Amino acid sequence: MKIEASGSDSLSVDVVIPTFRRPESLDRCLRALDSQSISPASIEVIDDSEEDRGPAFSRNIGWKRGCASIVAFTDDDCVPSSNWIESILKAFEDDGVDVIEGSVTTEDGGVLLSMDPHPGDRWNRFKTANMAYRREVLEEIGGFDERYFIHREDTDIAWRAIASGFSISWAPGCLVHHPDRPGVQRIMPRSEILLYRCDSRKYAEVAAGMISFDALRNGNLKEMRKSLRTYQDDFVDPLTGMESFFLWTRGFLLALWRKIGVR
Repeated sequence: MKIEASGSDSLSVDVVIPTFRRPESLDRCLRALDSQSISPASIEVIDDSEEDRGPAFSRNIGWKRGCASIVAFTDDDCVPSSNWIESILKAFEDDGVDVIEGSVTTEDGGVLLSMDPHPGDRWNRFKTANMAYRREVLEEIGGFDERYFIHREDTDIAWRAIASGFSISWAPGCLVHHPDRPGVQRIMPRSEILLYRCDSRKYAEVAAGMISFDALRNGNLKEMRKSLRTYQDDFVDPLTGMESFFLWTRGFLLALWRKIGVR
């Protein structure tokens, strides 16, 4: 599905939205994009409701369809602010900006909450609810890794962009609202193992972000640690005992430092 909009400037934005069986949410997202202060060059909606191949697959279809110099990603259940495209274009006026990460809000019982990364985190971030890439970056790194059926594919592509020498700039004025964000942590062992294999040292920060008193009490952390040692399919092998030991030792240390304000 492709929705055309005006866009004749040298800097223009294609918006890519993967969708999966959420027509009402998608309609809300599209209404927000229709009300932008500056229209996107195109809106690429990839409906995966029948094939169920995952958002990484859909996003790759979407960004390859367009031709704008900038590709912005959001989700079908998100609501971009009215100046979202305008703020993306403003950020990319700086030739040194390769990728931007925008701010995301959610709500709980009518209370507005931030979903922004922890101030000390360098690697546990990069949600495609609000990310924008220069097209040349996506072409250079080959887009999303489609082995990630769901979850962590956004962090992976950002890490690979950084490893390839591109920079990611924080753009808090570029705002997307995620009203339906559930509060339950998802456990996707394949995605977690793939991200660990992408860069085990960076992944320690991701592991630290999973560690909390609630996760210890409700057994979620125990389940995650076990799943990374036991899960196996055609794409990943589980962590060895030694890999698991070093990962979680470092993760607990990072979580402790965060708790006492060292980072």
